[in-house]
Amino acid sequence: MHFSIADSIATRCFAHPDRVAVQVVGTQQEVTYGELWRRVAALAEVAGGCAPGRHGRMVGLLLPNCPDAAFVIAACQQAGAVAVPVNGRLTPSEARYVLENADCRLLMTAGGYLDAARAAADPLNIPVVSVDDVETPSHAPRPVLGKRDVGAEPCVIGYTSGTTGFPKGAVYTHDYYTMNNYRWGWQFGLTAEQVVLITGPMFHLSYAGFALAGLTIGARVRIMAEFSAGVAADELQQRSTFAFLVPSMLDMVAEEWEARGRPPLAGARHIITAGAPARLALLRTAMEMFPNARLAEMYGWTEGAFVTYEVKDPATLVETCVGWPALGADVALFDDDGEPCPVGEPGEIGVRSAVPFAGYLDDAEATRAVQHRGYLLSGDIGRWLPDGRLCVVDRKKDVIITGGENVYGAEVERILLRHEAVAEAAVVGVPDDRWGQRVAAVLVAKEGAEADPDGVMDFCREHLAGYKVPRVVRFAGELPRNAMGKILKFEVAELFTGGA
Repeated sequence: MHFSIADSIATRCFAHPDRVAVQVVGTQQEVTYGELWRRVAALAEVAGGCAPGRHGRMVGLLLPNCPDAAFVIAACQQAGAVAVPVNGRLTPSEARYVLENADCRLLMTAGGYLDAARAAADPLNIPVVSVDDVETPSHAPRPVLGKRDVGAEPCVIGYTSGTTGFPKGAVYTHDYYTMNNYRWGWQFGLTAEQVVLITGPMFHLSYAGFALAGLTIGARVRIMAEFSAGVAADELQQRSTFAFLVPSMLDMVAEEWEARGRPPLAGARHIITAGAPARLALLRTAMEMFPNARLAEMYGWTEGAFVTYEVKDPATLVETCVGWPALGADVALFDDDGEPCPVGEPGEIGVRSAVPFAGYLDDAEATRAVQHRGYLLSGDIGRWLPDGRLCVVDRKKDVIITGGENVYGAEVERILLRHEAVAEAAVVGVPDDRWGQRVAAVLVAKEGAEADPDGVMDFCREHLAGYKVPRVVRFAGELPRNAMGKILKFEVAELFTGGA
C-alpha cells in the first residue's frame, strides 16, 4: 500500500475539519479533526528529529491516556519513524530493556510519566521530550499522500512478554497495521456516526488501534484517562456507542450496574470483549446490561492480531468459545506432530492472514519458532466445534492472563531467582473470579535462608510491573519434577487449588 493509517486520517481531517475527533472523558478537552492534523504535524516534526539507530529511526512512546497517545503514532508514520510504545506499568529497568533492545534514539512522554521516562532513558543517553511542551501551529499544510509504497516498512514495534524471561519486539509493517484496522472496521461496522470509548491503556496496541480505527473512519473518540467502572457505565448509558472491555472490566461494570439497580445501559450499540474467554454468566449479564448492543467476543494475540469473532447469541453460548475465523483469517489447529486437527480434537492454534507477520525485531530464531506451514502459531490450544466455531481450551505457552495483561512465568521466575534467599522458583496462574487468573509462585529457599514471602513480593515490586508481581508466594522443600527433571507446572498449580 502507498497509504498509511496517518494518510487515511489526514483525508478525514481535511474533509471535515470542524467535526469533533477526540474528547477526554470528565474534562472539557476536545480536539477537532482540523486541530488533530495540526497537532500531528507538530509531533511529526519532533519525531523526525530522531537519530537513526541500528534498526532505523525508533521513537519510544511512554504516554498516559490522552489524545497525543494516538496522535504520536500517526506523527511517527508521517515522519518516517517507527513508534515503540512502552507499557506505562513497567519499572524503569523493564522499560530500559525495551528502549535498548529497539535501540530507540528518542523517547516522547507526557504528564506524570516524565520522571519514569527519564529514569528509563537517562542511563542510555536517550533524549526525552515531553509532548506537553510541543506547541500546535495555527496552520499545517495538506500533506502529499501516497508518495511512495511504504507497505513493507515497519511502523510500530509491539513488545510482548518473554517466554525466555525477556520481551520480544513484534514488528508491524504499514500494510499489517493498516489492514488489521480496516478488518476491524469492516467486521465491527465502524462508521463516522460511532462514538468510540477508549477504556484501557493506550500503550496497548489494541486500545491505540481502536482509537486510530475510529479516527480513520471519521468517528468521535472519547478517551478515559484511567478505567473506572462507574464512569464507563455512565458513558455507555448516555454518550458512547462502542467499547472494548476485557472480561475483568466487563465484570466491574456489571457490579456497578447491579449496585445501581440494573438500569439499562442503552447508549451502547457494540460491545466487544477479548483478552481471555469470558464466563458464560458474565456474557448473559452483559446481554441484559446492554439491551441495544451487539455483544461480541474476539480472539487474537500480539503477533497474530485479529483471528476470530462472534456476536453472541444466548441460544448458542458455549464455554470458552471465541467464534468463527475473522474476516481475512485462515485458522488451523495442529497436533503434536504438526498435522492439522479434525473437528473436536485439540491442537495448537495457527493463523494465516492477508498480510503475514513480519517477525520479531532482530530475532530470526524466535520468528521461525512461531511459524509452521505458513501459519503463525499462538501457543494456545483450541478445539473446533461442529458449527465451525473455535474454543480456546488451554495454553501451550507458559503464559498467565490476568486482567487482560499477559504475564509469562519465565519472566517472573527470572526476577525471583535474583532474590538472595531463592534457590528455585515456579510461577503459575491460578483461577481468579475478578481477574481471570492471578500470578502465584512456589519457591525453594537457599540453605540457611529465611523463607519470607512478604519480602520476596516487595523485591518483585521493585523489579516488575505491578500486574506481574505474584499475589501469593509459598515456600516448599522441593518443586515437583518429572523423570527428566522438568518442573511439573500443573502440580505446582494444584498447591493453590486444593488438589495437593
